[in-house]
Amino acid sequence: MNAIRHTPADGAVVVEATAADREITLSVTDACGGIAEDELTRVFDVAWRGGSARTPGADVGAGLGLAIVKGLVEAHHGTVSVHNRDAGCRFVVTLPV
Repeated sequence: MNAIRHTPADGAVVVEATAADREITLSVTDACGGIAEDELTRVFDVAWRGGSARTPGADVGAGLGLAIVKGLVEAHHGTVSVHNRDAGCRFVVTLPV
């Protein structure tokens, strides 16, 4: 949902899945414009909302979704990461088979 919400109408959200070497990898690449480099390490923190504002706008969630994703992925011995890529960012989840 974050990828769709933050990608402009003329952009694209690409979801890919691959299986190799006893791992499944799921990636979501968007055209959100990227995340500030100094905030990339905070993306999976509880209550992180994509900015330093204490009062988010009406279209911003509680900042729990990505923290929950990280917790679930790590509970299943996987990894999750985010990197800026082209005109957006790419989230990658890797899980053992």
